[in-house]
Amino acid sequence: MIEININLLLSLFWLAISVAVLIPGLWLLFDGKTSITIINIILQRFYLFGKLKNEKQILTDVPKSYFRHFYIIGLLINIVLFLFYRSSYVLFIIFICHMFRRLYECIYIHRFSQNASMSFLHYLIGIIHYPLVGLTIITDDKYSSKNISIINYCLALLLFLNASYIQYRVHLTLAQNRRKENENYPIPNGYWAFEYFSCPNYIAEIFIYISFLFLSHRTLCFLSLTIWVIVNQCLSALLTHRWYCQHYQQLYPSKRCAIIPFIL
Repeated sequence: MIEININLLLSLFWLAISVAVLIPGLWLLFDGKTSITIINIILQRFYLFGKLKNEKQILTDVPKSYFRHFYIIGLLINIVLFLFYRSSYVLFIIFICHMFRRLYECIYIHRFSQNASMSFLHYLIGIIHYPLVGLTIITDDKYSSKNISIINYCLALLLFLNASYIQYRVHLTLAQNRRKENENYPIPNGYWAFEYFSCPNYIAEIFIYISFLFLSHRTLCFLSLTIWVIVNQCLSALLTHRWYCQHYQQLYPSKRCAIIPFIL
């Protein structure tokens, strides 16, 4: 009888979708164009979302406000997984807290434009992501070979709380800016993180998942999950930064960067 290695399968999944978004993401960053029209259409309509989409909403698009579905489904499934498997208590609890906060922000803070949309493919990946993170936490505990030190617990909780607070304040500031300016996507201002980053919320998300990594046993599947988050969030930050620079041109603060202050 062949035993299924869930650790390997999850690792391959996270790495596969990392490559799947990295290649077209880099192509778009370097303004890649091809004479094959269908490829350009696929990249524009199925890869980008929100303000980055140049095309009008089509049949396969869903409103960007459907982001809340990610957290509703993620919470329902992960609470059941946590109660059933009862493993990695601290990691599971802060992951569930993260989803609760993001759901709260989607309902009460975010101001989604009526025309803002994402492709059904992006929506599907978002729906799958959070349940599979829960499965990755369980698998990480099952295949663990390392103990988690008290220092790791302290560092992880400190990093998680700080990154979560910064992300919350960034989302709150973005919503307040849109109310004040009466624009869909005004130049973000009003919080210190915007002095250095165009999209500090994406950077905060990376650090939130790094805090999860500190609380994990650092198995292959969890390392692969972290790679997926870093790749996805970095590409989103780079593409959004470029949009702001192209849209506002000389009006956009020149010292703001996408990922690394004063460098990139």
